[in-house]
Amino acid sequence: MTTEVATFLAHALAMENEAADRYDELADTMEIHNNPAVAELFRQMAAFSRRHAESVAERAARHDLPVLKSWQYRWNTFEPPEVGAIEGTHYRMTPHHALSFALDNERRGRDFYAARAKDGANGELRRLAAEMAEEEAAHVAELERWLERVPPPDGDWDQDDDEAIVAD
Repeated sequence: MTTEVATFLAHALAMENEAADRYDELADTMEIHNNPAVAELFRQMAAFSRRHAESVAERAARHDLPVLKSWQYRWNTFEPPEVGAIEGTHYRMTPHHALSFALDNERRGRDFYAARAKDGANGELRRLAAEMAEEEAAHVAELERWLERVPPPDGDWDQDDDEAIVAD
């Protein structure tokens, strides 16, 4: 196996694991803010990411993956592509928002893999990346179908009549 393939698989595994961790963090936050519907969706997204990480780990099992430091990862985004930014969330977000957030993450993941499939250093890397891009494209399509069944939020979805009280 080439170093390029091992490095690619290390990136893929990190991306899927970090996406699962982010979804778990968001689910915890939504539970704290009494938003159980969105918390449950984020838990489902974490489980999906973990299953995809298991798939990547199976592909990588016969390879010796490098242990990369945080600054050695090369993403096409600030964080791993499937790890959505916290700034894209809100404690009163709706299931529609959560699914849109996940859809954006999956699209970035698909694009990351598709770019590696196009510009990979060798045939094995391009083949693996193309397979993973196809899997992500299926995730995108599933989320798009799911999103069509979830009503969009009302215009005042983020209004909170119960102002926060901070005790000193």
